Amino acid sequence: MPLTAGFEADDPGCLRDGEAARLLDGLPWRRLVVLGDGRAPRRVERVDGYDRAPWYDRVADALRVAEPRLACLSLLGVREQSAAAVRSRQLPRALAFGGDLAVVQMAGHDVLHPAFDANALRTEVVRVVAPLREHGYDVVLVTPFDLTRSPGARLLGEKVLRTRQRAQSDACATLALRHGALYVDLAAAHPAAGEEVWSADGLVQNGRGQAVMAAAVVRTLGDHMRATRPVSAPLT
Repeated sequence: MPLTAGFEADDPGCLRDGEAARLLDGLPWRRLVVLGDGRAPRRVERVDGYDRAPWYDRVADALRVAEPRLACLSLLGVREQSAAAVRSRQLPRALAFGGDLAVVQMAGHDVLHPAFDANALRTEVVRVVAPLREHGYDVVLVTPFDLTRSPGARLLGEKVLRTRQRAQSDACATLALRHGALYVDLAAAHPAAGEEVWSADGLVQNGRGQAVMAAAVVRTLGDHMRATRPVSAPLT
C-alpha cells in the first residue's frame, strides 16, 4: 500500500501524540549514547507527511519529554562501519562518556560484506555489548528491517540475504539475553514494511523508516520500564 501524505500521527508504526510521555514517565536514564555500524544521514530522504528527523534524534527527543536534561552523544559516522570498527573506534568514546543508556545499531554492514563471517560478527557484538553492560549501561541492540526489501542490498540475492540476516538476528537475540540487554529486531517487528522504509539508494531509512525505528526503540524502553517498575503494595 502506498504511503499517504500527512499521516505520521496515524501510522501504527510511529509514536502517537502523548505516547512517549506515557511510556517513559519516570525514566531512570540521564545520559544516552548512540553507536553502531549504521550511518548518520546528512539529510533524511523526504516522505510526504513524515518528519525528516533521524531516528536517534527522535529517540533523544522522546526521552527528553520525560527528562528534559537528558544528554545525548551520537557516535554514528557519515559512512557505514564494520562491527569491528564500532568496537575499536566508537566503544572507547562511549565508555568515556559515562552514560547510563546505549542504543547500538547493527544496520547490517557486515551482513552485506562479501566475506561475511557470522562467528566473527557475533564476537564483535559481544565485545561491544559486554563492556557497556560492565560499565553500567542499559543497552538496546537494534537489527535492521528486512534487507531483502532494500534496493541497495539485492545484488547478494534474497536467499543469501535471508540466511545472513537470520544469523545476525539469532546471534543478537542470544547475546542480548545473555548479557541482560534489550533487543529490537526490526525485520520481525515490521515484516510488511517493504520498501516503504528505505531511501532510494536502499542503504539507509527514509523519513518513515527513521520514525518507525525510533518508535520501536522507545516502545521497547517503555516495555522494559513497565516490566521492572516495582509493584505497589495493596492498601490495607
